[in-house]
Amino acid sequence: MQDCHGYWRAAEDGESGIIAVADDLTRQELIDTFLEEWAHARTAHLEIKGEDDDDPYHHATFWSELGRITKRFREEW
Repeated sequence: MQDCHGYWRAAEDGESGIIAVADDLTRQELIDTFLEEWAHARTAHLEIKGEDDDDPYHHATFWSELGRITKRFREEW
């Protein structure tokens, strides 16, 4: 997992997957990374191909979901 704090990888069945997070993160980095990867997992099926310079993994729906997840996390903790 070089050069990243974590990743989301879908399983072949398309119904499950894994979120991996580096083991050398601070508590806040761990939380932030997990929430971001969770948002990737929740929106992976929506990866949008737009303009050539657009990032298909960080599209508007991803950012919306990350905001929703983060807000809920903050309300609960």
